[in-house]
Amino acid sequence: MKYSLFKENPIWYLDIYAESILEKGRIRLKPLDGQSADSSLRIECSRKLRKKYGVGTVFKLDVRLVKPQNKKPYLICRNRKELRRALEYFERNRQIQIQYLTSSQLSLF
Repeated sequence: MKYSLFKENPIWYLDIYAESILEKGRIRLKPLDGQSADSSLRIECSRKLRKKYGVGTVFKLDVRLVKPQNKKPYLICRNRKELRRALEYFERNRQIQIQYLTSSQLSLF
């Protein structure tokens, strides 16, 4: 007997680059354009990890396509307890992280 809520086998996308964006006051992850995963889909992962890095950080993820019935499809991280920043975007991520840390330290004073 099959206990799955979904009728089909999961579709996996490996090594997808996703950028954190600010959408409706929340930090979200979206795939970058030009990849095998649709860039209009959102990526579900830990809220705590999304907040840990600045908006605009690029991550490298393995994601699975989820198609719930009567809802919009979305992507889910394979390992939801860890996000790894993309080494290919090291310089960009470093600049964003510096800006994020300095702005958060300024707000403490």
